[in-house]
Amino acid sequence: MTDPIGAADALKLQADFCDHLGSPFTGRVLRVLARDIAMGGIVEDLISGFEDEPVAAALALRVAGALHRRALDDPSGPLGEIYAAAGGAGPNDDALRAVLVEDIAQNRPHYDAYLEGPPQTNEVGRSGVMIGGYLSIAEQTGLPLHVFEIGASAGLNLGCDRFFYRFGEEVWGDAASSVSLAPDWQGGLPPLHADLQIAERQGCDIAPVDVGQHENQRRLESYIWPDQPERLARLRGAVSIAKELETRVIQESADVFVEKAFQGPAPRAVRVIAHTIMWQYMPKDMRARIESTIRQAGETASGESPVAWLRLEPVDVKDPPSLRLTLWPGGETQELAVAHPHGASVKWL
Repeated sequence: MTDPIGAADALKLQADFCDHLGSPFTGRVLRVLARDIAMGGIVEDLISGFEDEPVAAALALRVAGALHRRALDDPSGPLGEIYAAAGGAGPNDDALRAVLVEDIAQNRPHYDAYLEGPPQTNEVGRSGVMIGGYLSIAEQTGLPLHVFEIGASAGLNLGCDRFFYRFGEEVWGDAASSVSLAPDWQGGLPPLHADLQIAERQGCDIAPVDVGQHENQRRLESYIWPDQPERLARLRGAVSIAKELETRVIQESADVFVEKAFQGPAPRAVRVIAHTIMWQYMPKDMRARIESTIRQAGETASGESPVAWLRLEPVDVKDPPSLRLTLWPGGETQELAVAHPHGASVKWL
């Protein structure tokens, strides 16, 4: 059972992260919920059976997602009306708490079910960082790319070459795309002249999301913070592109998936292992196996069949994410950029 004090602290910690990442509304909701726990209210009862460590298992995001899902499904209800106006003045904390706890009380099975599953996020904004890495690989190798993304969720970022980007005064991509990204850009630019061709794209996840099913798409939407409508619009646009591409994300352990990526004859293409903001959540032994597999494949790489490891991850959990590329033959690691976790800002190095 979850200790109520620990759960309340987890909610308040996530609230601080939400404030920092541009969602004061979600931060406020989580603080109101934490206060209800301290008062011995219904939220304490809701989380009482949660058995995992609340911070590591993202309890706060599960509860926040459950509330947003209810608001999306019932936009004319009291909760839906408050969430639709997220970012505005809204009710005071006492009135907000009353609406939140009433919805939980009236729809308890929904909330219990949401707490059982991990949050599923597929942050499309990260493509605004990753695309620079793919362009760098294309420019340095002159070859098409076979991209294998681990922790791919719904695989939305596997369609990054079909998005439109604005990097300061420069643009890249399809101006008619349903996804347009314009991160706050600093520093230089990736090689926008490179001939980027993604000839193959695959993903894996321990719990992949099939966006062909409406229920799964709505669940992804629920984990977008309600006072960030531009992120929701990007998600919906990326879903439409994923459906067009018939993007394939299989349910498989990341270490097994990476091993399979290097099986068979070496193609005349760059095999790219890619991932974003997921490395820290994997067990250490799995991380070690994946890195060993990549490096072993790199040892046999050639100019006609290179191997690349592209990742947007913090070097340390307290650091901002950095985009790093290791490319074989050679095996040198290039630090390409430092970025916001959602790709809202990028400093190209």
